Amino acid sequence: MKKVVLSVLMLSSVVALAQEETKVVDSVKTSKSYKLETYIGFNGNVNNGLNLNKKLKNANLPELDSFVPEVNFGLNLFMEKYSGDVEFGFLFAKPNEGNNEIKYRGFNTRLRVHYNVVNQEKFAFTTGLGLAFLGNQYDIYSKDNTIDLNDLEPNNNSGHVSFTNQMLYFGPSASVYLFKKSSLQMRVNLGYEFALTRGRYRSEFGSILNNVNESGNNRFVFGITLL
Repeated sequence: MKKVVLSVLMLSSVVALAQEETKVVDSVKTSKSYKLETYIGFNGNVNNGLNLNKKLKNANLPELDSFVPEVNFGLNLFMEKYSGDVEFGFLFAKPNEGNNEIKYRGFNTRLRVHYNVVNQEKFAFTTGLGLAFLGNQYDIYSKDNTIDLNDLEPNNNSGHVSFTNQMLYFGPSASVYLFKKSSLQMRVNLGYEFALTRGRYRSEFGSILNNVNESGNNRFVFGITLL
């Protein structure tokens, strides 16, 4: 009877150790099955067809460049078959002509979901779709404008126009991961984004007459990210 009890205890111990070892192995596999990293990067946004530029040209004002730089940061997830990221970007431009200047600021939020077409130890190529939301603010002003603190009546002060708009984009994208095993990994992004919303202009300081929208003004996006 003692031998039977001893055998049962030994068998139970072996099973318990085996289960514990399996848990450890599974934990190691799980920890290596994905990689989550923060990143900083630079994007270039190219849009040649802004309807706002037609209004600016007619008013002899500086036009916005077709290329607008963007500094961004985000969170990148890389798994065995799938990858993706969410990023937040800041756009800025300050074109001027004569005594007039435009200060453009944009805040961009982008989400990408990709399939890993090639996933090697030091290199990867992924492709999929991206969704982006862009909020824009435009300030047009005269650099020679003066403000009299003794006369702050709005109707007596001019030389500044401010308005905003928002755009939603969706389209295909692709990424190339380089130097995956090094301490300084790099990701190159390419994408083409279709404008899904009208993007009509609004102002907090009054109503807008003869409004235009940016429906159909798609953009090309490329960028370099350091992981």
